[in-house]
Amino acid sequence: MVQASEISIFLEPLDIDTKKFVFFALNDNNSPDKAGGSHWSLLVFSKTENCFYHFDSSSGSNHDVAWDFASHLMSYLRKGGTINFVDKECLQQNNGYDCGVHVICNTERLATHAQNHQEINSCEMSVKINPNIKRKEILGIIHSLSKSN
Repeated sequence: MVQASEISIFLEPLDIDTKKFVFFALNDNNSPDKAGGSHWSLLVFSKTENCFYHFDSSSGSNHDVAWDFASHLMSYLRKGGTINFVDKECLQQNNGYDCGVHVICNTERLATHAQNHQEINSCEMSVKINPNIKRKEILGIIHSLSKSN
């Protein structure tokens, strides 16, 4: 079992205690010694709501991964209180390869909502995601950055 003191080595330099929201892209790779994994999902910690929210575009696929990760973080983040964990509904991918794009789109949507409303729970997550448009947008960003060097 990972101890809170071990987690603090990674989290303290990030000043996580001062952040209202923290976004984690999670992969289901269970072997840290090797690259791999087949699915990505998004876990968001909302300090203002004292809750971890999990958004999985392949519903339930990464629940155990998210719960395991969040439970380790809870031991560090809870200061005498409890922290909730909620699997939130979000738009589901219709293939086996768009999970990363869904994580990016969900992160953008939730970050904007968090900035405007100071909470995550009420964010409407059934808005259509077009992975092809997002891929083109990301490719455009990469091209523009490569030209600026």
